Amino acid sequence: MKWIKIDWQILTPVILLFSLGLIIIGSVAPALTVTQLVFGLIALFIFILISSLDYRLIFSLHLPIFFFFLILMIIPFVFHTTNRGVTRWIPIGNSTFQPSEIMKPVVIMSFSVLFFSQLRHKNLLSIIVTLLPSTIIFIQPDLGTFLILFVGILVILFSKYRLLHILGITAMMLLLTIPTVEYLLRDYQKQRLFTYMDPYADPLGNGYHVIQSVISVGSGKFLGRGLGQGTQSQLRFLPEHHTDFIFASLSEELGFVGNFIVLILFLVLFYRIYKISQIVNEPVGAAFSLAALSMLSFQTFVNIGMNIGLVPITGITLPFLSYGGSSLLSGAVFLGLISSISRYHRPPTVYQIK
Repeated sequence: MKWIKIDWQILTPVILLFSLGLIIIGSVAPALTVTQLVFGLIALFIFILISSLDYRLIFSLHLPIFFFFLILMIIPFVFHTTNRGVTRWIPIGNSTFQPSEIMKPVVIMSFSVLFFSQLRHKNLLSIIVTLLPSTIIFIQPDLGTFLILFVGILVILFSKYRLLHILGITAMMLLLTIPTVEYLLRDYQKQRLFTYMDPYADPLGNGYHVIQSVISVGSGKFLGRGLGQGTQSQLRFLPEHHTDFIFASLSEELGFVGNFIVLILFLVLFYRIYKISQIVNEPVGAAFSLAALSMLSFQTFVNIGMNIGLVPITGITLPFLSYGGSSLLSGAVFLGLISSISRYHRPPTVYQIK
């Protein structure tokens, strides 16, 4: 049927990545397998639904969608739903929902539309749709999501302004921010930076996560220990072995071969998104696609990097592999919109972006 036409070059690598993640979750946290499968089916439905709609229709509703999810982001603060020192989840039965995850594609959508629109007050609205959610995310605190959003917004700016202008603005922002880092970052965030420099300074405390992760990755060698045979993940030496450090769990059980397959699948997905961004003949769809590509690739790089000790631990999940419904839904929205852009990227004839 025409209405369920989707971009299989996007969906195929994602299904394979999700399947690998489900296999690893089934090995290291079997009690969560069914829940993750349900999350995956919901995400698939959302992807197909969004893919079947003209993205210009969705983009034309960007402000109502934005303010709806902004309200959802405030709810955890209203009801004081704090967990492990952070306020970012809404309890739903036995699970939780993280609005800031869905806010990532929503912010990029709104900013893309406003950035290229002819609205009289577009500059003020652009500041609102970026500053309000970014401030809430920083207060939660969720530094990982904050950085991902920053990367996406920066890429959209790159799509219109000259490189030297952007580099100048970025350098100025960094110069203004560096003196305030001491006051803006929480104590545990500062400690993560110190731990990154020397994890063995506190091997049983702050450095424990990264040390165990590197051990897990290295112990998998070429073919891995086999499913259910990983000592670090199975014996729970590796913390967050099904979420933030699922790449280390996969490395231990499937080895270099498993790592290579994961990286190839990500490269196939990212190349397809890049190709779509190049064939789109209108700036909003092209900017959104490039921003989504940068955010997903940045998230992938940071997660894998922290699993092998190359970057500080930031709590960023690995897209489509890590356990969690909010992350899967965010990815489904991103890719659903990109699939729609791939299908409906001709000049608008019915829907006009306002």
